[in-house]
Amino acid sequence: MTGVVADEHVADDGGPDDEGAVPWQRLSLRIVPAALLRMLVRLVPAAVGWWFFNTDNDAARYTVIALAVLAVLNPLNQALNYLKVRYRLTGEELQHTTGLLVRRSNRIALHRIRTVDITAPLSNRLFGLSVLRVGTGGNAFTSEGTVALDGLPRATALRLRAELLRRSEQDVASTVDPRMEGAGGEEVQTLRWGWVVYQMFGLWLVAGPMSVIGTVYGFASLFGREEWIGEQATSVVDRVPWGAWAATSLVLVVLLGLGAGAVTFAEAWWGYRLVREPGGRFLATRGLLTTRSFTADQERLRGVTVSRPLLTRLLGGARLSPVMTGVSLAQMMSESSSMLPATTRDVAVRVANVLLGARVLDDAVTPASGPLLAHPPVARRRAVVRCLLATAVLAAALGAGVGWAGWSAWLLLVPAALVPVAVAAGHGYYRALGHRLDGEYLYLQRGWFSRRTDAIQVRGINGAHVAQSPVQRLLGLATLTVTTAAGEQGYVGVDLALGDAAALAATVTGERVVA
Repeated sequence: MTGVVADEHVADDGGPDDEGAVPWQRLSLRIVPAALLRMLVRLVPAAVGWWFFNTDNDAARYTVIALAVLAVLNPLNQALNYLKVRYRLTGEELQHTTGLLVRRSNRIALHRIRTVDITAPLSNRLFGLSVLRVGTGGNAFTSEGTVALDGLPRATALRLRAELLRRSEQDVASTVDPRMEGAGGEEVQTLRWGWVVYQMFGLWLVAGPMSVIGTVYGFASLFGREEWIGEQATSVVDRVPWGAWAATSLVLVVLLGLGAGAVTFAEAWWGYRLVREPGGRFLATRGLLTTRSFTADQERLRGVTVSRPLLTRLLGGARLSPVMTGVSLAQMMSESSSMLPATTRDVAVRVANVLLGARVLDDAVTPASGPLLAHPPVARRRAVVRCLLATAVLAAALGAGVGWAGWSAWLLLVPAALVPVAVAAGHGYYRALGHRLDGEYLYLQRGWFSRRTDAIQVRGINGAHVAQSPVQRLLGLATLTVTTAAGEQGYVGVDLALGDAAALAATVTGERVVA
């Protein structure tokens, strides 16, 4: 029977009277059938390969066997966790041991805990189980400083999470699977299915087809069928006019991209809900097959970033990211810290203001206290020249191909046609540059292809760096980087006047400026 430390083992101050009196706990025995279910699901590809592919081929046969072995080993190891894993919560530590022949112990001091997350993959949910992860902010890639208890009953995981949050320090990030605990409180935002358009016409428009085609070809290669796919593709190309084949291929690629974006959005943001809990924390919950949640404490927020890639911006959308302490690199890379999908600009601005507890941004994603200050005109010339240099490099490469490799001279029309585009991009980049300091927030904006606006609380800035490249020194420009313990930990203002950059750095850091 699993559970948190019983009340009789906890002293009045929250610690145990005697560490030896606290019993070790096991995971739930239900992890065994859950692991068996995972095993059966993972054996499906091997079974498909055995029945439908050429198992007389040695490579195909060994690939099927390898898939079957992998499908068995990992779930088997998870089932053995019932015998291997023990844990207990004492007054000052979460203790965790694992191993059968060789025992390994891990002790996490409660005051070092930085994250407490509860998730529930589909196979766990079917058996009423969950995964509790406790982290200290160690190496996210080696799992150093992390304890994962995979196979706790839901009620046990929730009680253990509450006890850890009660005994640890206040600056702890915590997430809970939304299917395990109802999110009460004031509703801030719910899902609008119209937002799917920003995912469909975003990165997945390119990444989706590449992922689908690569996966299909990879499986075909594993089973020795890549030559068959090549033969079928060649026969289609030979029978169909080139123009029709190219047009059809383009349409199929676009449809694959749109479909991949829609499916990805539905799986990631199904049931999305953002609420303000009675204690003042914000809880975002979402997900279909794998449910996710993210909690933001207003005391740990140090600002927001609103990013608007070109296509998203043309569609009137924006993406909001909180700048918050206690968020690990792994969370930022996996977007598990996202509180809002790419959405309409007005929704992103409204949610940003709600999170920060004040009207910080207006509907145009500019400071509510006034307009951004423009950068020197010489920054516009630098932006235009940089875009033209990229066009010149392309022209030089095509010219070399025409002169030495016999390429068609018509290719030189491409960089010529890009010249006005480069000039427009340079002017657009300059118009996007801006900054403002209004006492409580420092605003930095940059980017044309992907425009971003950072609103950083001055109280969260712990340092500043003013740098000049050789070109910037000639033009009297500088790059300002302010550092903070939250988010990306460094936020950049590009091509400010040197005097403005130095003055801003001195103001926000109280003269703690690095030149």
